[in-house]
Amino acid sequence: MKRLLVLLLLLVSAAAPAQSSLEELNQAIKHAEQLRAQRLEAARQAEARIKKLGAAVERQLRQLNKIGREITRLENEKRDLTRSIDGLESQIADTQKEISTLESRLGRLKTRMTRLVEKLYRERAGRYLPLLRSRSFTDLLMRAGWVQYLGASDVQLVETLTSLVHELQAAKERLLSLVTELKQKKAEREERIAALKRKRAEYRRVLADLKKQKASEEVRVVELNKAAEQLEQQMQDLAAKLAAEKKRLEEERRRQEAAARAAGKPPPTFDVPRELIGRLLFPIPGGRIVDPFGADNNTWQVIAAGQDYAPVRAAAAGQVYAAAFYANYGWTVIILHSDNLLTRYVNLQEPLVRTGDIVEQGQIIGYLGGSAMIPPNEMWFSVLVNQGRRLVSVDPSKYY
Repeated sequence: MKRLLVLLLLLVSAAAPAQSSLEELNQAIKHAEQLRAQRLEAARQAEARIKKLGAAVERQLRQLNKIGREITRLENEKRDLTRSIDGLESQIADTQKEISTLESRLGRLKTRMTRLVEKLYRERAGRYLPLLRSRSFTDLLMRAGWVQYLGASDVQLVETLTSLVHELQAAKERLLSLVTELKQKKAEREERIAALKRKRAEYRRVLADLKKQKASEEVRVVELNKAAEQLEQQMQDLAAKLAAEKKRLEEERRRQEAAARAAGKPPPTFDVPRELIGRLLFPIPGGRIVDPFGADNNTWQVIAAGQDYAPVRAAAAGQVYAAAFYANYGWTVIILHSDNLLTRYVNLQEPLVRTGDIVEQGQIIGYLGGSAMIPPNEMWFSVLVNQGRRLVSVDPSKYY
């Protein structure tokens, strides 16, 4: 029954302290300060990200404007090329029409000359008869010259028309080559425009994503600043409670001292049992005490190791009566060494022992670094003594 009573008292002590305790108020203030600093740092980082996102948004907008201007320029070039191609194709059609007209005329002329040659050939035997029928020598000369002129004129006309057809064909080829070149340029412009439009769509998607991220960060900054303000208010409230608690405890101490003096008794103290002095082993090999028992009204001793995540050993032989995890303090292990003496180890990673295990003095029970608020090279070490059916924290230094 006595062991069970000690365990119950210990579990009550190991749980979160009452709101009125100095230990809880001090730790709550420290924790609030840390959270506030974290919120402010997170807000600062978020504002830096917003600044970077804003610069990225501006760069994306400049790129979009540049792409828009380039698309407009290429669209104008494409429009000009289309007009040029239409004009050249119209010229090609006119040239082709002219070529067709000349070829038709040339064909008729060649047909006429062919018929004339055939006629002259048929009349070859009697070509002198018309001359003999001439009434005068002058008429004879005129008839002979007219026949000769008609032959030479037709031949010259055929040559002229043939040369003109060749020139028009060459002009048509040049126009077709120019149209092909312009169409190729137009196709290149269209391909470039399509690529720029795809690029513009990608830039718009990235821009929308950047704006969304920026808006999210801006909301986060507002929330972090609001949380920091709330923590500041909580810190002020906790500071007021701490002052009130200190005042209450001081008044209680004075009342007890006055009552003791009135009864002729010394003020109440909690002494360490002599039979237990010197029994405990220092829990962190090579460690040192950085905050003694009672500093800032703490009921524990802060021990720093020479490195992060150092091993922790049992201060004395005993039985593990509690191994529990607390969100802010990490794993806490409590070992019962006797009906009058217990030790508590705070800021462990998941321990190597479980409730009910028997441990030897110096046995490694775990490693530092399980808390979110205590550095990974520090441990809060407590010694609890059962005095008058209640558990009292005492200075661990008196046990080494």
